[in-house]
Amino acid sequence: MASPRSFVRYCLIALRSPRGRDTMMFLLFVVISCILWAVLSLNDEKQYDLRLPMRITNVPDSVTLISPGPEALSVSLRAKGTQLMKMTVGRMPTVNVDFRAFRSDGTVHLSATDLKGLVRNATGGSQVSMVYPDSLSLPYTTHKGIRVPVRLDYKVTAGPQSALTGRPRLSADSVLLYTAGSAPDRADAVSTEPIHLLGIDKNTTLRVKLMAPRGTRLIPDSIDVTFEVEPLIFKSRKVVIEPINVPEGTKLITFPAQIDVFFMVPVSGYRQSDNHFRVVADYRTIRQGTGSRNVKLSLINVPSNFQNAHLSADSAEYIIERH
Repeated sequence: MASPRSFVRYCLIALRSPRGRDTMMFLLFVVISCILWAVLSLNDEKQYDLRLPMRITNVPDSVTLISPGPEALSVSLRAKGTQLMKMTVGRMPTVNVDFRAFRSDGTVHLSATDLKGLVRNATGGSQVSMVYPDSLSLPYTTHKGIRVPVRLDYKVTAGPQSALTGRPRLSADSVLLYTAGSAPDRADAVSTEPIHLLGIDKNTTLRVKLMAPRGTRLIPDSIDVTFEVEPLIFKSRKVVIEPINVPEGTKLITFPAQIDVFFMVPVSGYRQSDNHFRVVADYRTIRQGTGSRNVKLSLINVPSNFQNAHLSADSAEYIIERH
């Protein structure tokens, strides 16, 4: 196997040969041609479509924009390749809108000519043929915002082996509402966008937009909503059957006197689940003369966090004693 030194010596001999010199000369001309082509191409003007970020500057602390405007402008312009490289290599130029220069009667107004001029300045003098949106009219207010409560619009269910615990947690239960013109004395609650989650089996946090009334702005305009979920544990216990609505001088005795109740309960409520519900036998449900010796049983006062609570039997035999 040839050593590296031998390989280098072989390459040098090949380059010094007439054929090697011709090959090197050809490659040199190819490189020069590529450079000239690139320079000429970069100096040609072409049409480009870009999205340039937009920012409103020099807004006083006492002013709140009701509509902050678009985050970016879609522009179509003619520019040299060198200009495009400056705009795309590194940071895209930002179209800065000076609040002080364009405010008038509670509105920041920019015509198509204004927007094209701002884009031209931001892009180093490019020829701007189109800007979208082609004009802007952004209302603002100097009034302080009023605090309004947040109303949650949701329909959420847990999976078959889980249960929602407590009420949903909101990152903010109220927000500031700003409106153009005179400030309102009060406002009703603002609602979140509808939330629909079915069969969740773990804690879930969503970022939810708030529904701002027309012509207003909410700060913040979205909140975090957390739904807490716990696994369910199967449990059972015996409960004494209680006769109810029994006439005076009469005694209702059921067989059996106790019955099994089955239910599922969240883990956090497992130890506190023994003193809530009742099993009752209603004397008024007995139909005299039918020959039936069974009375219907009902499960009442079941806590809302219990799932699938049911009795081992829906009736019990009985006898009536009269004194």
